[in-house]
Amino acid sequence: MSEDLDKLKKIGVQKIHERTHISRTHIESIFNENFEGMGSVQLLGFLSIFEREYDIDLSELKNRAREYFKSQKSDEENAKKKVKIFTASKRKRKWTFFYILIGAAVVFTLFYFASRMPQNEIIDPSRNFQAAVPTLQDDKNDSVLDENLSQDSLMESTGVEEIVRVEEKPKEKLEEKQPEPEVKPLSFKIIPKTKVWLGYIDLSDYKKYQTTFSDELELDPAKEWLLSFGHGYIKIEINGETTEFKDPNTMRFSYIDSELKQISYDEFTRLNRGNEW
Repeated sequence: MSEDLDKLKKIGVQKIHERTHISRTHIESIFNENFEGMGSVQLLGFLSIFEREYDIDLSELKNRAREYFKSQKSDEENAKKKVKIFTASKRKRKWTFFYILIGAAVVFTLFYFASRMPQNEIIDPSRNFQAAVPTLQDDKNDSVLDENLSQDSLMESTGVEEIVRVEEKPKEKLEEKQPEPEVKPLSFKIIPKTKVWLGYIDLSDYKKYQTTFSDELELDPAKEWLLSFGHGYIKIEINGETTEFKDPNTMRFSYIDSELKQISYDEFTRLNRGNEW
């Protein structure tokens, strides 16, 4: 295995990068067995690409990588066990104090009004009876009063009905309004599970772009693209529909007429006017 790793080192970082599209930083880290900054899935995927592209055996290096990530995981789990998070809730105590304040305010209010009420009240029956009986009017005044009361009642009744009718009209208009249908915009997103190298070609002018990313990447869905990934642990979302891939090897796709299609190396080269990249 060490001989195979030495073979890679002799080939050189630049030539390996040009052939596999794996970043130079990652290649150098693998040569130095410095696995920090890479996930286990990503690292094992890179090693599998080396084995396939150069017909070598890196099984021992893979085993050391697995042991490294296993020890890292154990350290993280032990650290989590030592951390204790405790949050004391004071909600119950706050509500109890609030209820005590309300109860005290009610008791104080009742005591205040009870203390101001007269203790003894002498009732004069004759005075109350006279106050309750209205002074008699003559027939003419009674008729005028009845007429005025009837007119006032009619005006008040008519006014209330008009207010009700005015208030009801906007309500009917609101009920008739229908929500507008939601129009979903076109979208083309790439969501990697771990850091990945991506080379993409705009088929309208064959301009080439490349990037290494671990967050979501969005491309123009109105264009046509050729895509080449360093590994296939990715998700591709088109217009809200997501397709998930799980492949440690290099993956290539075409995006033509809004349709995504996985293609072979030969098909990629043909669509790229005979160029590997």
